[in-house]
Amino acid sequence: MNFLNKIEKFNSNVCLIEQNKVKHNYDQIIKRGELISKDLKQKSLIIVLAKNHIDFFTSYISFFRKGLVQMLLDPNIRSDALNEIIKTYNPNYIFLPNSRAKDFKYDTLCELNEHRILKINNNKQYFINKDLSLLLTTSGSTGSKKFVKISYENVYENTKSIIKFLNIKSNHKTITTMPPFYTYGLSIINTHLYTGSSIVVTDLRAIEKKFWKLMFDEKITSFGGVPFFYEILKKIKFDQMNLPCLKYFTQAGGALKKDLIKYFLNYSEKNKKKFIIMYGQTEATARMSYLPFKMAKKKICSIGIPIPGGKIVLKKKNKLNIRDGEIVYQGKNVSMGYANNIADLETGDNNEGILYTGDLAKKDKDGYFYITGRKSRDVKLFGHRVNLDELEKMLNKANFECICLGFENLVTVFFSNKSYNNNIVNLLSKKTKIHKKCFKMKFINQFPLNENGKISYKKLEKFL
Repeated sequence: MNFLNKIEKFNSNVCLIEQNKVKHNYDQIIKRGELISKDLKQKSLIIVLAKNHIDFFTSYISFFRKGLVQMLLDPNIRSDALNEIIKTYNPNYIFLPNSRAKDFKYDTLCELNEHRILKINNNKQYFINKDLSLLLTTSGSTGSKKFVKISYENVYENTKSIIKFLNIKSNHKTITTMPPFYTYGLSIINTHLYTGSSIVVTDLRAIEKKFWKLMFDEKITSFGGVPFFYEILKKIKFDQMNLPCLKYFTQAGGALKKDLIKYFLNYSEKNKKKFIIMYGQTEATARMSYLPFKMAKKKICSIGIPIPGGKIVLKKKNKLNIRDGEIVYQGKNVSMGYANNIADLETGDNNEGILYTGDLAKKDKDGYFYITGRKSRDVKLFGHRVNLDELEKMLNKANFECICLGFENLVTVFFSNKSYNNNIVNLLSKKTKIHKKCFKMKFINQFPLNENGKISYKKLEKFL
């Protein structure tokens, strides 16, 4: 189900609104997109350096409707990392900002306002599964070559579910607050396109007065954000904002601190808005659960209940439907699996609608879930999922022997060489494009080992 093939019915609706307030109807975007993709082959792979810009939005819609498989990447990805991905996947095309085109010696196939499409001259033939629509990374900006394979059905089903519990209408209007290569930001785009509503496209940040003027002038009805975004909102005294058209705002991408939840719930009650907390993973296309606003105070810090059409059970040592264990999610939005190379693009659905999330949780008597920790070595840093093993490999490659341990929004880098300094934090921040405040250095005389001689991460926890 290519969910964007039905948006013609919204032809006269405003689809995209630029930062300078120029408006584009669905009809205009569709026609412009057809020109962009007319020379592109169906079921071909295109790397897309995705940013909040009218060129990207128009092209994303066009590529999706044409049936291309889009690999969405951070436009700030390092050139060496991008070249490695190109070598591994041998894509047919690359969509990128004009400023980055000089890094590549490929022919220009199509020129947009500030972007272009390059054609890669390759003779290698390979097959792509007919159901595959998107390839999304789970590793932020580390340049990982591992991608989540998302089908047309995954996007369609998750989009429908989100629209249902948020009650998104065609007269609603949202604004971009997250990058579109991030699954949460992309899901907001998809839900508003599917309902024929409007999206204000901007790269303004919440700390800028222009952002809030745009919010007010354009009568924004909803927005979303990760925990770091909401920390900023509190600092700039969001509770004093005049946003009469705002109906609801959503949060996902990691746990929000209890005091912040209370702050935004109090604002919502006072101003008759709804603050909706959600939980999701890229592997589930976007979202798996939500906390109904009417239950938000009673079930504070809960990730809520499964989205419509989804099911959550907890598992521990082969026991299912228990009150404490790993979250196992079931639903049609569960991705097809992972791709690590070209050959993986041909394979079908490996997950079959079941996702072992790696998140540990408990369930209360009313069926509401609460995250208690992680099984694996993945952590979320203000919405960016990072694998700690990859960080260690990155440091090792730079000749730093370090051990990384992380929990919500903070990675502690343990080291035993006294000559090391904050250059390590600078390196991690630069490589991952994640703020330095997410990394902390900690000296330790020697790394604790297990009886088998491997690093004991459990023993390291006492040094935090």
